[in-house]
Amino acid sequence: MKAVALYGKQDVRIVDRPMPTAGPNQLVVKINYVGICGTDVEFYQSGAVPPFVQLPMVLGHENVGTVVEVGEGVTDYKVGDVILCGPPSHCAEDCPSCRQGKTNICINGFPRTAGIGGPDGGYAPYMLVRDVKHTMLVKVPEGVDLKDAVLFDVICVSLHGVRNSAFKFGDNVVVSGTGPIGLAAIQCLKAAGANKIIVLGTNSSKEPILREYGADYFINSKECEDLEGEIQKILGSPVGADVVYECAGNMTSLANCVYKCVKPGGQVSIIGTIQEPMHNLVPGQFSIHEPNFQFSFTYTEEDVTIYLDMVASGKMKFPNMVTDIIPLDKAVELGLNRQDRRGMLKILIDPSL
Repeated sequence: MKAVALYGKQDVRIVDRPMPTAGPNQLVVKINYVGICGTDVEFYQSGAVPPFVQLPMVLGHENVGTVVEVGEGVTDYKVGDVILCGPPSHCAEDCPSCRQGKTNICINGFPRTAGIGGPDGGYAPYMLVRDVKHTMLVKVPEGVDLKDAVLFDVICVSLHGVRNSAFKFGDNVVVSGTGPIGLAAIQCLKAAGANKIIVLGTNSSKEPILREYGADYFINSKECEDLEGEIQKILGSPVGADVVYECAGNMTSLANCVYKCVKPGGQVSIIGTIQEPMHNLVPGQFSIHEPNFQFSFTYTEEDVTIYLDMVASGKMKFPNMVTDIIPLDKAVELGLNRQDRRGMLKILIDPSL
């Protein structure tokens, strides 16, 4: 079968791989959709993969697929089940994080995540789930569109971040970032009962979709001359928001969140990752106001189940988040190395195309 493998910086190739077969405690899934993640783009463009990754590696960690083969000893899944193939679940070593139910920060998890830590992922027609017992596999409820289901990775990063934050019903919030992570955070905060949702971005053309997702106000942070004053004016207060969510993944955004958006004693929640040094933050300039910092990177199986249940019941919707579906052989041209990315949200690969 054909697969898309990362060999190094700006070196991704279409390769021939043997069809996987299921051994004991394993599954084979036919990939329906796999999402192109920002991590995939970063791996491709910079070549900066973690030291434990052995290249070449088939990319793809945002997978929804249909079970086509069940290995010996697997009893919870059968051929025909449609499942989300997520990161590792509770590790076999029963590490301190897993013992507390915090599988999202398992010390063994990242290297074992298919398509991101070493094992081959879903940029292929079929994928082997190497360890069913210790992989986050979640069945997709009937009635959930698979194009919504495959968004579980990006949505649940935000969902977990909101659930993990100090947010309370009725709080005023700021979301900095208008990509999929930011959009998901807006929708989660709307569903959770936020009072005023202020969104910061640099592309004013996105304002209609931001409002569709639940934003009450949009501020172009590049064009606003007094960001702090504008936020206080919206809130009718001499201070900023109760909780501020950094979802853009850059230090300019984080500096705005810390210096201009959060109230004294409030919280800045960093959702996802920022791959830049923190040179532009001077703690002495804001520590007197005692802001709380919360970092949130990934999610748990409980978060995924909550997401799927809320989508199935119509309580959460993510319209127009999928902006393109491409074939496997266009993964670089129309995905990883896409030049016209402005305005794009989530790009999916459909290996059947």
